[in-house]
Amino acid sequence: MTGSDALRRVLPVFLALAVTAAPLARYLPGWVVGLSAAMLLARGLLLWQQRQLPPRWLVALAVAVPLVLLWLTLRTLIGREGGSALLLLLVGFKAFETFSLRDWRVLLALGFFLAATPLLFDQSPLAAGWLVLSLFSLTWAMAALHGKQPIFASLRATLQALLLSLPLMLVLFVVMPRLPGPLWSIPAASATASSGLAEDMAPGSISQLIPSNEPVFTAVFAGAAPPRHDFYWRVMLFDQFDGRRWFNAGAIDESGGQVRGGYPVSYTLTVVPDKGRVPVLDLPGEVAEGLRERAGMVWQQQRPSDTRIRYRAGSRTGALLLEPLDASHLAYYRHLPAGNERTRALAASIRARSQGDEGYIRSLLEHFRLENFRYTLSPPLLEGDIVDQFLFQTRQGFCEHYASAFAFLARAAGIPSRVVVGYQGGEYNPAGGYWQIRSSDAHAWVEVWLASRQSWWRVDPTAAVSPDRIEHGVEQAVPAVRTAVPILGGQPPAWIMALRQHWLAANFAWQQWVVGYDAGRQRSLFRSLGLGSEVDTAAVLKGLLLGAVLILLPLWWWWRSLPPREPLLAGWLLLMQRMRRAGVVVTSADTPAELLQRGTSLGEADREQLAALLDAYVGLRYRTREEAAPLAARSWLREVRRFHPSARR
Repeated sequence: MTGSDALRRVLPVFLALAVTAAPLARYLPGWVVGLSAAMLLARGLLLWQQRQLPPRWLVALAVAVPLVLLWLTLRTLIGREGGSALLLLLVGFKAFETFSLRDWRVLLALGFFLAATPLLFDQSPLAAGWLVLSLFSLTWAMAALHGKQPIFASLRATLQALLLSLPLMLVLFVVMPRLPGPLWSIPAASATASSGLAEDMAPGSISQLIPSNEPVFTAVFAGAAPPRHDFYWRVMLFDQFDGRRWFNAGAIDESGGQVRGGYPVSYTLTVVPDKGRVPVLDLPGEVAEGLRERAGMVWQQQRPSDTRIRYRAGSRTGALLLEPLDASHLAYYRHLPAGNERTRALAASIRARSQGDEGYIRSLLEHFRLENFRYTLSPPLLEGDIVDQFLFQTRQGFCEHYASAFAFLARAAGIPSRVVVGYQGGEYNPAGGYWQIRSSDAHAWVEVWLASRQSWWRVDPTAAVSPDRIEHGVEQAVPAVRTAVPILGGQPPAWIMALRQHWLAANFAWQQWVVGYDAGRQRSLFRSLGLGSEVDTAAVLKGLLLGAVLILLPLWWWWRSLPPREPLLAGWLLLMQRMRRAGVVVTSADTPAELLQRGTSLGEADREQLAALLDAYVGLRYRTREEAAPLAARSWLREVRRFHPSARR
């Protein structure tokens, strides 16, 4: 494609590709996006200056350098990051092979594939909105590339085409069989860091999550939600202490406990598993499908993935976890490393003046409540015997400090104990009717085993130091993490908070009904529509037939809204069509005289009728200065419809 209008026709192509690739700047190495943009800009300059393209062998040789650099950067050319970066680079290099109209169309076709890649990283409503913008830009560029109408005049046709295709997209989204997970659920590269709870707990490990307000999972209760102070979401269990950190030694893998008492609650969680681990409300009942129970009543996926999942669960808040322990298990949960002698002495002192295990636990809580301990996000660093230093010197810390010290004090008195890590609390969204749990709700607490009850008992020493943390959330306990107006600071006004709640509710609904539209929800929808209990071939065909009405209605409306074709033009096109059927070779550039001359192969009666029709056409079209009378034009069109010529035998 050459000429003075070449740049004008392909400029929308460059703009559309820029819009399509823009979201990838958040997820791909900066040099990849920059190099691709530079190549598109260089191609535009060559076109503007009407200079020749570089030889193809040079382009092929130049591709090798960024591919090697991409491999060195990501250590892969496939997967989510590698595949998206590779496609973006290929789009840039493909621009240096575009010359004809077909080449530019191929480049735009690659752009349609590129438009879907941001969904591999983000499936939010904003990402979907940008996808619509990308599709609009690419379709507009395709129409402008055709060059039959001005660039901006094609905007209306582009919008009309996308709106007409919307019913088809909706029907296919609802009806076509769903995969077990979202189509875009490609696992992230292993070298990519992920936020979440650490594999062990040392002072400062959980407090690093608190400044982050990133959503972790949502919960929807089937009935009334339990009190907020019962929102303890179990994720991991740490059963051993090495003097510095708590961790799971893996010696006990299966849970042998039974849940007794409490109040039953049912709920649905939507979460992206953290290394296969999923949260569950304390204490859980029957394990959900696709999950398995580990020691300490924590749940984990049978096949770990980073795909967003939704599962229904039931728990009993305020229940007891009955689990008889033999001698080996008692020794396991009492084990302590050497050191922290002052803490051991403190445990012996409190134990001596306490009545039984339960009295000792209550005395420990009273000690934390009265001895001027302070809840803070930025405690001093601990070295050496960290439990001694925390209890007798700094007395400032976060939940991991208190949980670690409390579990140590329990074991020092001969009481089996372990640390449970997960989340506590959540924010209720009245607009969406769900609870949002964030990284800032990360928490650690302790479970102690009482011989008198033969069960584990949840104890949260943080509640003794900072009750506001449990009752009202971390924002009340730590002012530094409260939501503030950017730049100006201070609490946002009520209307901003209400707007935020509605936006979060809309995002939640999007995740539930669009991103979370999985095979299970599709089966439920098919049953409610009477299409069948399973998504099989028959049910899909029924759905397509039902959706055909939705698809054809806008097309019918569009066809009816088309302006009626002028009778003389419609008759002329019909006349040429009838001539071709009779075996006469005609072209769209033929004049009436040339058309009459080409009709020599027709029969005599047909030639006479053709001559009369052409003479009337010339009279209506050219012999009068004014527009042909509508009645005469329509009458001539009726004569053409009665004209059925045939070749002379």
